[in-house]
Amino acid sequence: MRRYKVAYVGAVLAVGLGSVAVTFAYPDNEVLLMAVAYWVFAVLTFPLGFIASAIGLALLHMGLATPAETTVVVTPMFAVLGYVQWCRLLPAFYGTRQ
Repeated sequence: MRRYKVAYVGAVLAVGLGSVAVTFAYPDNEVLLMAVAYWVFAVLTFPLGFIASAIGLALLHMGLATPAETTVVVTPMFAVLGYVQWCRLLPAFYGTRQ
């Protein structure tokens, strides 16, 4: 079961940091690439992901960070929140051991 946890966190980090890396190749589409990354994050971390989304969108809206910087900042937050949600809270709530 440990492999699933590592794979989940790795997938979230790959999406976030991969979208930032692709931004260097296509700088004209930076906002579109970051929007796609946020959409994937929203799917992977549905209920608790709203916390990291709110922080990232506040940084972006206030002009404190560019879309790529915002994605780099919130990617670890999405990874931790998703891990806590899927690997700690839900199994504890439903009484399953992993």
